[in-house]
Amino acid sequence: MQSSHWDAIVIGTGFGGSSVALQLARAGIRVLVLEAGPWVDRDDSAWDPIAIQVDQKYKGASPYEVDERWGRKTVYPDDVVGGKSVFYGAASFRLREEDFDPALRFADAPPNAAHMKWPFGYGELEPFYGEAESLIGVAGVAGADPTEPPRADGYRTAPPPYGSSARVLAGAATSLGLQPFPMPLAINFGGADPSRDACRMCMTCDLFACKICAKNDLAVTLLPRAMDLGAVIRDRTVAKRLVTRGGRTHGVEVIDLRTGNESTLTCDVCIVSCGAIPSAKLLLFSGLDQIEPNGRVIGKNLMRHCSGIAIGFFPFQTNPERQFHKQFALTDFYFGNAGRAPSGPWGMLQALQTPPPEIVRANAPYPWPVGMVGERTVPYHAYLLVVAEDLPNQANRIELHPTELDKLNLPVARVFHRYHKRDLAARRALFREAARILRKAGALVRLRMPIHTYSHAMGTARFGPDPAQAVLDPWCRFYGLANLFVVDGSFFPSSGSVNPSLTIAANGLRVGKHIVSEWDQLAATSEP
Repeated sequence: MQSSHWDAIVIGTGFGGSSVALQLARAGIRVLVLEAGPWVDRDDSAWDPIAIQVDQKYKGASPYEVDERWGRKTVYPDDVVGGKSVFYGAASFRLREEDFDPALRFADAPPNAAHMKWPFGYGELEPFYGEAESLIGVAGVAGADPTEPPRADGYRTAPPPYGSSARVLAGAATSLGLQPFPMPLAINFGGADPSRDACRMCMTCDLFACKICAKNDLAVTLLPRAMDLGAVIRDRTVAKRLVTRGGRTHGVEVIDLRTGNESTLTCDVCIVSCGAIPSAKLLLFSGLDQIEPNGRVIGKNLMRHCSGIAIGFFPFQTNPERQFHKQFALTDFYFGNAGRAPSGPWGMLQALQTPPPEIVRANAPYPWPVGMVGERTVPYHAYLLVVAEDLPNQANRIELHPTELDKLNLPVARVFHRYHKRDLAARRALFREAARILRKAGALVRLRMPIHTYSHAMGTARFGPDPAQAVLDPWCRFYGLANLFVVDGSFFPSSGSVNPSLTIAANGLRVGKHIVSEWDQLAATSEP
């Protein structure tokens, strides 16, 4: 097998990996970024719901098996350069100050409270939040969010005015005494970046790649910057196993999906950022669970938020102009509602873009008659997303399947997850508030649909100051391996109730800066 040596290898092109790669490239470090998926096609297929969501054009080679209410099923995640940012809805929130310490949010300590506290406070991340917002291009209105944490600078650009659907729902919320505000979104509104097309306010944003590159995903923002500075992106390359010995990571065994060939790439520093589920699988398959004292924690404490969709059916078309309308959010209940159960934080509400009829039909929990009715009444729908915290629990975990292999002859990851009763109580409380808003806006029928995906997966290699209870130290370095870092959502010790992408990016910039500052010590090795 052929070998090739790099200063640093980053595995994964999501928010953490892209941020670290940019910091290393800025410092002149030779960095190779590996990605299992291809560059996404910016053609008509990008906005085709059948191609993208139903036929799953970018279906990855390595599935995972999840346990759901009606049994276990196999899930194939999408793999592309830019990771989940290519298909996400662009919501870009900061964690609240209180999210860093459960004692500030819970009157009664929840399970695992001792290990939910972050090893630093919000102030440590604030400058990196600002840098991430600027690099990615987040449009928002500083100070509009009533629970927004302190910020040194405002947003560079503002989002556009609300469309008709957002106006109706935000107006209903306001009439109920709530404080809706423009959602911070990583979208190139109004041509803030003149090198790319401005957003056309179309209906194919959330769940889709952007054909015109107006969504500020990482494949059009951070990664091109890193490449201009010398970083190399190797797509369609799967990291099979980490090569470790003597307390260091020496390389990565990889599979070239174009040829099927396997090889080993060596490096001075390795950064893992595959996503909370595939990263845990990689660490386990590499035998790192045998490293004491922290190996036994790998894969445990999986979180994904306790989320759901409140659907309103209206007697009028909610979005007659058929334009983008995922435009506002509410955090009035982020820390709960005094005197109402459950005590402590509930979470947030967000406007959610109404999906195309094809996706409604494909994802209806009961295809007949609910799927048919849902598909035919889409113009009369309005959706609100509820996002409640998912408390960490060691029983929620990733394991390697003992017998089932994927087409690359690698073990399939098995995912086990159950919500704590408090998570479910918070989601029910948010569902009730969402229903109030929909009813006030004129919805005749209101439905609840829990979300079962792992798009917000976090926590499977959490960081902390105690190596007996955390996989990573406060700089996201693996306890026991001097030059291995994990920078995707795996590091979260608690989930908060906001989309994790911006926090992952901010922490990636923070960790990348640290790696650069400590490079001589980190890259020192006793072996070639």
